[in-house]
Amino acid sequence: MGRHFVEPPIFKIDEGYITSTKETPIMFIVTPGSDPLSDLKRFSEKKMGKDLKILSLGQGQAKQAQSMYNKYSEDGTLLLYQNIHL
Repeated sequence: MGRHFVEPPIFKIDEGYITSTKETPIMFIVTPGSDPLSDLKRFSEKKMGKDLKILSLGQGQAKQAQSMYNKYSEDGTLLLYQNIHL
């Protein structure tokens, strides 16, 4: 079948950001050994001039998650919710 079917393409945050909105966010489904956090931080600081805001979700974090979404979705700050279990 070839490499195309067994090796995932390299995701370029710049290109993904162009097509995202607050209604259509970027979602990373990470596998062992992958961690987009450093790339996201770098993109947020260099391309947007803002710090990446991060919230690790867990029990009791729903109110904080909604509050952060309301605050940061209006000014375009990147917000990362971690530990979302599907």
